[in-house]
Amino acid sequence: VNVYLRRIHRDMTANNKVLIGLVIAAFVSRIAPHYPNFTAMGALAFVGASQSRSLFKTIALSFAVLMASDLLINNLIYPSGSFVLMYKGSLFTYAGFALYAIAGRYAQAGSKGIVALIAGSVGFFLLSNLGVFLSEFNLFPKTFSGLVATYAAALPFYAPELISTALFSAIAYAAEIKLVATSKA
Repeated sequence: VNVYLRRIHRDMTANNKVLIGLVIAAFVSRIAPHYPNFTAMGALAFVGASQSRSLFKTIALSFAVLMASDLLINNLIYPSGSFVLMYKGSLFTYAGFALYAIAGRYAQAGSKGIVALIAGSVGFFLLSNLGVFLSEFNLFPKTFSGLVATYAAALPFYAPELISTALFSAIAYAAEIKLVATSKA
């Protein structure tokens, strides 16, 4: 068994190891107590898409991690009394992470990475908070000024989301560089 595990470990690419690490970090950072919007989910979608050949597979993987963590969050951590598969507005959040993946795909072009990460973050912010605005939980009127007020109320949550995505992405890229260098030694 030990020889088999060593062979698997050796044969895994640095890219796959980083992706597995991001999946674990994204899942744990969502279900563990954390500062609001400070998770590795954006980095999973962004880095995954920037390194993967399949944008669809990266989005599907991101959605699977979101769904698994949402099931735990909605039914075990903050149960409402009835089973919740997806919360209202979750499609906007999921679509926001798909935007991160699309931005990550664009980031493959090298120096465009920071711009793409910020664009993905802004896209996520706009789309996920549009979902908040359209939900029955929104405290503001369903008017243009209510939409602006919803975005203004969400601004304190934007910086942690952008910072966590940038931080986890930087860690993932640094880990991949280290793994590649180590495997060549």
